[in-house]
Amino acid sequence: SEPKTNPSDKTAERCDSQTRYAIIVHGGTAKAGRIPQERLDFLRTLLNQASADLREGGEALDAVEFLVKGMEDSGLFNAGRGAIANAGGFVETDASIMDGRTMNAGAVASMLHLKNPISAARLVMAQTRHVLMVGDRGEQAVTDLGAKTVSSDYFLNNKHDEPAEHGTVGAAVLDRCGNLAAGTSTGGYDAKMPGRVGDSPVIGASTYAKNGLVAASATGHGEYFIRFTATRSLAARMEFANMPIDEAAQASIDEMYAAGDGTSGRGGIIAVDADGNFAMPYSYDGMVRATVRDDQPVRVGVFEDMQE
Repeated sequence: SEPKTNPSDKTAERCDSQTRYAIIVHGGTAKAGRIPQERLDFLRTLLNQASADLREGGEALDAVEFLVKGMEDSGLFNAGRGAIANAGGFVETDASIMDGRTMNAGAVASMLHLKNPISAARLVMAQTRHVLMVGDRGEQAVTDLGAKTVSSDYFLNNKHDEPAEHGTVGAAVLDRCGNLAAGTSTGGYDAKMPGRVGDSPVIGASTYAKNGLVAASATGHGEYFIRFTATRSLAARMEFANMPIDEAAQASIDEMYAAGDGTSGRGGIIAVDADGNFAMPYSYDGMVRATVRDDQPVRVGVFEDMQE
């Protein structure tokens, strides 16, 4: 379970200055009464692997890439191989990653042939002076940097056993150095207009991380998450209003839901703070999610309860 894609971007020392580490991930939203067991089982295995690496001093940024890349490769989620096709019948993917230690970030949008958009986003962060690369020219740029490409028939267009459900995948991690990191990846809306970009590659909308504060990733109605800068708003509530993580995250979700019409403005946020506390509010029926911490086993859930 080696998540280290960019060795030159890592510090030389392993993280062991504290015992506390924590991981929270999401795998999109879910409809009432539906238990996507295959996704939950996959997340349980994935988090056990990532947790073992963090326990031995692995870094938050590497863990985020490993976790999101695993979900992209699985074909079980609306990201990477399982990304939903747009109205034109082809897949366009978006992703972003942020390092809370440096506040550096990278993102890609409207990608057609990337195997792992999250890894391409990290390449943008680590090897360019930019944050966001888009479209065919952006795809060529990250390919030149080493991003892996695939043919169009690699993508399942979400034609697996479960019907398409709105949502993205993402991870937020605290490591034993106290560093925070977050990442998000998606195929976007089912039958979206070609060229549409949602919140997933927008820093402060879907992805945000700042050491000493919070790391967060979001899923939902991207246009609202962009307009309300959902994850940055969460962080600002914590930083300037001294709100605890659960109240700050819930306030961001409530604000968007109140601005919608009951169907728009909905979504969910996962977040972890500098002390390893989790938040996971959502305004859909459910949200596929999983957590693990140094003092807690892996827990998974879709609706209210989390189970070991």
